[in-house]
Amino acid sequence: MEEPLRFKIRITVVRAIVLRDWSRKDQEFLKRLPPVAESIMPARIIRFAPFEVDFEQRELRKSGARVPLQHKPFRILELLLRQPGSLVTRQQLARELWPGLHVSFEHSLNSAVNTLRQVLGDSPRESRFIETRSGLGYRFIARIEESNGSVQVTSQGTNSSAYHDCLRGKFFLNKMTGASLQRAIGCFQSALKEDANCALALAGLADAHCQLLLGGTFCSPHASHSAREFASAALQAEPNSAEAHVSLGRLRMILDWDWDGAAAAFDHATTLDPASCEAHRARALLSSALGRHDEALREMRKAHTTEPLSLPIGYELAWLLYLSRHFSEAAAQSWAVLSLEPEFFPAQNILGLTYDQLGSHDEAITEFENACSCSDRHPSALASLGNAYGTMGSTSQAEQTLAEVAELSRRQHVSPYYLALIHVGLGQRRSALDALQNGCLEHDPLLLWLNVDPRFASLRSEPDFLALLRQTHGFAASALD
Repeated sequence: MEEPLRFKIRITVVRAIVLRDWSRKDQEFLKRLPPVAESIMPARIIRFAPFEVDFEQRELRKSGARVPLQHKPFRILELLLRQPGSLVTRQQLARELWPGLHVSFEHSLNSAVNTLRQVLGDSPRESRFIETRSGLGYRFIARIEESNGSVQVTSQGTNSSAYHDCLRGKFFLNKMTGASLQRAIGCFQSALKEDANCALALAGLADAHCQLLLGGTFCSPHASHSAREFASAALQAEPNSAEAHVSLGRLRMILDWDWDGAAAAFDHATTLDPASCEAHRARALLSSALGRHDEALREMRKAHTTEPLSLPIGYELAWLLYLSRHFSEAAAQSWAVLSLEPEFFPAQNILGLTYDQLGSHDEAITEFENACSCSDRHPSALASLGNAYGTMGSTSQAEQTLAEVAELSRRQHVSPYYLALIHVGLGQRRSALDALQNGCLEHDPLLLWLNVDPRFASLRSEPDFLALLRQTHGFAASALD
């Protein structure tokens, strides 16, 4: 019993150190956003797709996060945005960027434009932002939103207050706690009060309801209906919104088990915005659920490269590594997330799962206990703890955990998926299958992972399990990588 205690103390000390740094970053990020009521913006800001250019701060941001960009590529972007839709000649760019230069500027200009395109995820052959006029110059061709003075105006009348409410909503949504989820919903609702047709806010509310349903503690036809209505309204408000199409795809994936429909929505979002982090992220989860692990990891790594400090993306990368049986890599990625937020219980949970698969059972129990503590004993953490106790042969502790989850289910909704996990850990196959069948009847969103979750490996040869997969995924159990 001493080693698990020392392990817990060690990770507690490490996390206490990095927690101070993350809390400071957390506060600094929020301070960068003006108060909800603040509408005066002396700096001029131009937005397009997920990008925002702040000319006063000399910053390019994507989905609220700063994107490093060298001086000359930034100046090219600025010159193009000052004259959207108009040709900016190569000679004009040369005079602005290399004044007084009498030698050839061709190579330097080409290099700077290529750097800018790489950062924006643009292509000279299929341009979405910067169009090349061969031998002449360049045009900025995307729709822009300008802010200059007290109110930011777009072609559809969106104001700056609504936009910043959406940024706040996204920030709280990414924290993935019950309290932060409610704050996110409040921010998106506040944005709609400012702009009733704000597609970002409508898509954000659809995503918030999806997160609520995927937590496994909320089962409500009203929530499903609301999510669908918000996604539909987002598409109606902005048919070319990549975010709205991603939200639609998520609903098809977790509520309808419509894999082809979800893939089509994600593909369309990527067409609208090839650099869309959310589209790559959602496509990765779909591919993983269908057992296409290489494709899933490739897509999620694209998202993670774009937003390396995102807690949900970092956690989901760890989850996909776990599902694809890359357990050591999953553990390393979980630790990377915990270095940003030491009390982020989804990453603690995955770290426990990887330790359990690697045979480090005491360490796994420690992580599951940490996850229970940091999540106020969320049933997902309890299910992992009970499953681990069962597979270790600690029957008494597993049964106690099962009783706790069963008691919790009498007070609130608990996904049958969680109960099945503890039953399968205890070797109670029939009870596990019964729980999963109940989940199928409820159309439980967590059955998304039924095909690939390693904890159900002992059920994969059961006829009833294969029948469940045909109902949820349309096929029998996929071969493991």
